[in-house]
Amino acid sequence: MGSKMKKDSAFISSLLVLLVMILTSGCVEKGGNLTEPTTHAVAIGKYHPSNIKLFMSVDEGDFIRFYFMLETANGENIPADGHVKIVIFDDLNNSLYYDEFDVEASDFVDYGFVITGQYIGKAYEWRVSKTDIKKGISSMGLGRALLTFTTLAGKELHAEDTLVKIPTYTEEEIKQMAEEEYEKNAVLVDQKISKGNFEVSVIKAGFFSLYEWGKERRYFRVDMEVKNIGEESEYFSPSGMVIVDEEGNQYENTFGGTLDTFVKIYPTVVKKGYVLFEPPPETVSSVKLIFELGYDEDFKPYVFEFDINLESPKLSMSEEDQTRSGSYEGSFNVINC
Repeated sequence: MGSKMKKDSAFISSLLVLLVMILTSGCVEKGGNLTEPTTHAVAIGKYHPSNIKLFMSVDEGDFIRFYFMLETANGENIPADGHVKIVIFDDLNNSLYYDEFDVEASDFVDYGFVITGQYIGKAYEWRVSKTDIKKGISSMGLGRALLTFTTLAGKELHAEDTLVKIPTYTEEEIKQMAEEEYEKNAVLVDQKISKGNFEVSVIKAGFFSLYEWGKERRYFRVDMEVKNIGEESEYFSPSGMVIVDEEGNQYENTFGGTLDTFVKIYPTVVKKGYVLFEPPPETVSSVKLIFELGYDEDFKPYVFEFDINLESPKLSMSEEDQTRSGSYEGSFNVINC
């Protein structure tokens, strides 16, 4: 009995290994001098596909090989005339590639397992150059392809492959795109408040996106400058830093900013960076930045409060556009994106 169980276990293990190798290697068209057995022959036009049995992609260096197999309602593999549409997306559902074309039943070829050569059915295959696929954002370097096969009767069949190797942006390119988008949509603030030993300036503010763990995260960003105007070194350590919208809703400071909010600053030294907050609704027209920093002679905290009008001129607007939209005060340089 023990010997039989071991043999059964070994057989099951062998099958699992074979399946893994098949999935990672893909299938190949049978070629050379091999002749298709007569049992594989299908009378073209006799059957109508009701489902896409298999849709997969294989990375071939400069190209991606796609293939799919059709089947009837009773599970029989068949070729068929029809129309194909394919769309490739990245993690953020950005469309990277689109194509559509007609296929004929006679275009389907024999496919078999790479290792055993065992015939698995008729499949249609084609290749897409990676140069034709736009760069995308993906945590694993993989995108998803949606396939639509429309039969001659007008029925649409759908399938998805979530393991498509796509060209991707580097981490630095993604950061640069996020900065460019922020600069295009941020508003000019250019407000300065001096209390105690610190002079704090809010330069610009707006909504900001970061790509984290395969998802886009939305924040509200405030760019600031902090200067020690006292005669001794002092810790810049604001407390209770929040933004409050026009309806009185409060949004907390969060991690990920570049401005150190607990740092010793020496006299005349200026620190620059930005602070991130939970995002308010993008329909709000104004918010307030509020925090406490330092104490007066009565040991009462200094309160810094900045009014941020989100309907102010955008950083991407030219000086001429700003003049038409209403002038602003301050020495902030306009960035033309």
